[in-house]
Amino acid sequence: MDMENVKQIFRDAGTAISRAVQFTEEKLGKAEKTEQDPNFEQLVTFCDNTKQNTESILKNMEFILNSNPGMRVENLFFLDKKKSGLSSSEYLGIAMTEAGNDFGPDTAYGSALIKVGNIQQTLGLNQREFIKSANDCFVNPMNKYLETDMKTVVKERSLLEKRRLDLDACKTRVRKTRMLATTKVKAEHDLKVAQEEYDRQAEITKLLMEGVPSAHPQHLQHLLDFVDTQAAFYLKCHESLMSLQSDLSGFPSDQDNVATLSPDTPALGRIQQAKVITSQEPRDANDLRLSAGEIISIDVNSDIGSNYFIGKKIQKGKVYKSNVRLLNQG
Repeated sequence: MDMENVKQIFRDAGTAISRAVQFTEEKLGKAEKTEQDPNFEQLVTFCDNTKQNTESILKNMEFILNSNPGMRVENLFFLDKKKSGLSSSEYLGIAMTEAGNDFGPDTAYGSALIKVGNIQQTLGLNQREFIKSANDCFVNPMNKYLETDMKTVVKERSLLEKRRLDLDACKTRVRKTRMLATTKVKAEHDLKVAQEEYDRQAEITKLLMEGVPSAHPQHLQHLLDFVDTQAAFYLKCHESLMSLQSDLSGFPSDQDNVATLSPDTPALGRIQQAKVITSQEPRDANDLRLSAGEIISIDVNSDIGSNYFIGKKIQKGKVYKSNVRLLNQG
């Protein structure tokens, strides 16, 4: 190591010590601190809010997109390469279809298990596609912003703080040299250089921070893309489940076997879809429990009495006419 490198090491060490002393004295109230103008401080606050809120959003987004810790553990240890990366719904679907085949696809229970299992696997596939799309349209671009633009702003702000400490340390030395009447020229020269470096770095930092608000419109577009992706995901899931519910409407249920309805109640005849407009709580064992917004099957030929139909979800029961709207009647 040549002498020049040794001198540089000592100069760097001296600068670091000077900054540490200045920082400590400021905290103790024994040294003055150069303050920025209000506009600059507003930019600092805006940048901090952007950074912190973006990080918080991405952190919570990760819990939504990676809500199955078992997937991460399995992928880590490669317990089953054939099934590696599957979602919880897909594992459930596989278990159901295997059970259905064991019980016999010709039996009611076995056939239902296979149907439900296939839909569960479809839901799991939809979920994995949603996760990929959400990462592509929102998570990755936002992470890239934090790792590039915002990281540059943070780096330049850190450098500005160092320049500020150097400047204030020089100001302190000038005041002391005036009191001691020694090395005044060198101290004033160091102060002039420190002021120039500080002003230059402050301008660079300000320009970078002024660019942060211009990134928000792009962030908004990423957010809108995420909502579109999420809406498409839930629509696919809804359609799959409605199709499954319709397929299962003809399966015998425990309530069918118990025959809690009147012996004179006819079997389901002409089936029609209906939407539940008012939630229905069972008044007795014959009533179905319904939630507003559900789509159920209604036997329009079962107009028994004057106020209810016979409806079916998984089980069969009474559905009061005032609580549903037949879909073909608008």
